[in-house]
Amino acid sequence: MVTYRTLEYIQHHLATVSRASSQVLADDVFTDGSLSKQEERILYLDVGSSYLKLGIWSEKNSEFLVRSVSWEEGEEVFSRIFKQFLGEGVKYIVGSLVYTPSKERLNELFRLLGEDFYFDVVWIDHITLEGLDLRINYSPVHNLGLDRLIACYGVHAYCSGPVVVVDLGSAVTVDSLSDTHFEGGIIAPSLRAVKAGMQQITPHLPTSSDNMPLDFPPKNTQNALWWGQYAFWIAGIEGMILEVARATRTQEIILTGGDANWFFEAIHSQRRIDWFAQALIENNEDRQLVRPLDEMNVVVRPYLVLEGLRYLSKKSYI
Repeated sequence: MVTYRTLEYIQHHLATVSRASSQVLADDVFTDGSLSKQEERILYLDVGSSYLKLGIWSEKNSEFLVRSVSWEEGEEVFSRIFKQFLGEGVKYIVGSLVYTPSKERLNELFRLLGEDFYFDVVWIDHITLEGLDLRINYSPVHNLGLDRLIACYGVHAYCSGPVVVVDLGSAVTVDSLSDTHFEGGIIAPSLRAVKAGMQQITPHLPTSSDNMPLDFPPKNTQNALWWGQYAFWIAGIEGMILEVARATRTQEIILTGGDANWFFEAIHSQRRIDWFAQALIENNEDRQLVRPLDEMNVVVRPYLVLEGLRYLSKKSYI
């Protein structure tokens, strides 16, 4: 049977379980003196526009173990994945979403799964977050994407102070977070959206090269499109991050989302001057150029929304 619960219910229940487990584990000591840790039985859902991310927190590894599945997959695939998690002992599902039809689709699946399993479900929404410790400077609040807001709670889980949160998913958001406030941010197209838009508007042009061209300036149309899309997009996102960082008065940048690792490598391992290596190999002065983001503290936390969901679920005793 599936039961829908509130965040407050889950917080209170987990706090009670935690206190009971701590008492039991007080006498459970390994020979090296360390305490054993009880694995959580919570499945966190980051329900995005393109993908559903399912995450379990591993106490042993202190990280999320994540399964990502495209919405294009059939119901049979989704059912099999959830049955695996429920069969392994998951008792609670805590999720957030950005697209209402996805909730209806998952609730129908939960109804069917409830015929064979007992579990509780919590959907985090804007009303759930009212009155919590993060004030929101955004109007109207219900237009603010929950993934953006919950990612900021994920930041609260492990750091304090002003920070810029960059989510590189189906869209790109660059948000400003102070100690106590969500201060707004920017929404931009993803790299995939830029490429799709270019192909739609100029269908007579070929698709761009898949890999970075070695020649510059580019000598054919495919390479020209690569520079016009990839390099242009990276430079544009970088510029937005720098502007929001200046407004936030911080040099702390956190990248999350599906393209976070790729973008991190692009700004650190493939500096602009490295892209031009073949053309400028003899120009030592140009090789001394350094990108501004390289001087900031940029870190990647790919599952920040899942971290935010965990922080909210366990908030009463974190």
